[in-house]
Amino acid sequence: MIYSPNSTLDAQMLRHSRELVRDALALLRSSDHLVSLQRLRDELEQERRRPPRRSNERAGPDTELQAHN
Repeated sequence: MIYSPNSTLDAQMLRHSRELVRDALALLRSSDHLVSLQRLRDELEQERRRPPRRSNERAGPDTELQAHN
């Protein structure tokens, strides 16, 4: 924070910065629905970019053992 030699100006700057923080927090609280949709979109995009799994990886070790018996 910046301090000035004038205490009145300091008080105004402090009040203004508190208002900015209050406004920013209100914006964050009201944007949760947007952020959650963006997170979901990003997760789906990551899933889409992953290489496809081989069939024996999805089956698991139990299935592989049964196939050998």
